[in-house]
Amino acid sequence: MKGLILTACTLLVFGATYAQDNGSDDDGITNERIAFDGSPKPGRDGASCCADSWNRLTTIAISPLQFTENGVGLGLSYERALDKNGIISAYVPAIATFNMNHHNDRYYNGYYNDPYYYGNPTPSYMVYLMPGVKFYPTGMGKVKYAVGPNAVIGMGQRTTRYDYPMYYTSSYYNPGYTTYVPGEVIQNRLLLGMMVNNSLNIMATKHLYIGAELGLGFTYYDKVGNYNEGVNFLAQGAFKMGYTF
Repeated sequence: MKGLILTACTLLVFGATYAQDNGSDDDGITNERIAFDGSPKPGRDGASCCADSWNRLTTIAISPLQFTENGVGLGLSYERALDKNGIISAYVPAIATFNMNHHNDRYYNGYYNDPYYYGNPTPSYMVYLMPGVKFYPTGMGKVKYAVGPNAVIGMGQRTTRYDYPMYYTSSYYNPGYTTYVPGEVIQNRLLLGMMVNNSLNIMATKHLYIGAELGLGFTYYDKVGNYNEGVNFLAQGAFKMGYTF
């Protein structure tokens, strides 16, 4: 009898130790964290693996293909998960774009020297900083959708098209008249706004991140030159690649 009791106690101790080591609860059911799409979540519960849990994950990504309402360019972003379940993360993209859509039109630069003079204005640029958050409805997984609001701060320039008046004075042989010449002017720009970003996020490997993003929003302050234009449309989109650690 004493032998049976000793054997039973040994089996119970061994079974409890085995369940604990394999992440099982008291009912013997595994508590391994599984995402909705079936992929295992990084790390397991417990202090011994907290360095690998979601709230330790950081992603730094570049955007080799980037556009905004101003033009095309490049981007860099920083993301840091805020909870162990991977639902919310802090997200800060920085973007620089250039407006390449300018033409060799006649333009006004204080004075008209010649109505047939063609200029070649320098492309205007914009730099944006967009601090915000990303919300992952399905939590972790290899393929994840995210949505979230971002504040938008933009500084740079804007190219504006104008039809400038050209005045011809009257003379004995030519009565006075006015004609209009198309042109461009580059003005300083400062904007503040809001945007909602939608993104598709893929963990191709343990450390390789690939994503695509599209955001739409509006300005509530948009100063171009000396004039505040108020509400204007904002947009940004990107293809992203990065490193997660």
